[in-house]
Amino acid sequence: MRRISGTWIAGVSLLLTACSAAPASVAESEHAGGLPAQAITAKPDSSGRDLAYPFPTAGWLDDGARFAIVLAGSSSCPAFPSSIDVADPHTIKLGLDTRGGPNCTADMAPRTYIIRTPTGIDSSGQVTLLFGETTVALPPL
Repeated sequence: MRRISGTWIAGVSLLLTACSAAPASVAESEHAGGLPAQAITAKPDSSGRDLAYPFPTAGWLDDGARFAIVLAGSSSCPAFPSSIDVADPHTIKLGLDTRGGPNCTADMAPRTYIIRTPTGIDSSGQVTLLFGETTVALPPL
């Protein structure tokens, strides 16, 4: 009976550990705050978004080898890019997830993620980043 109890406890512990594993970020790095100064972005008025709330925003880095995306939300439960797919040569789909919680602060903090540009993306034309219902344009290089 003791052996069954120990096996059962080990099995339940393993199951709980597997279920609680958070997805990993696809970003190479991240930092609090906005885009790096050297990021190449679309003209501020070309997005049609409210300039008082300019998030999300994105820009090219390293001649298109990487791009940065700024997301804003709770500083204690930030959203982060958890998956990346190339839909076509001018469209990147990003999956977002959150970390932290269950109690999150009600602040609005920007966080920047640096992501390697996937193979198959043509940066000579506009590239659209899609995540959920949101789109952000990266200008042609």
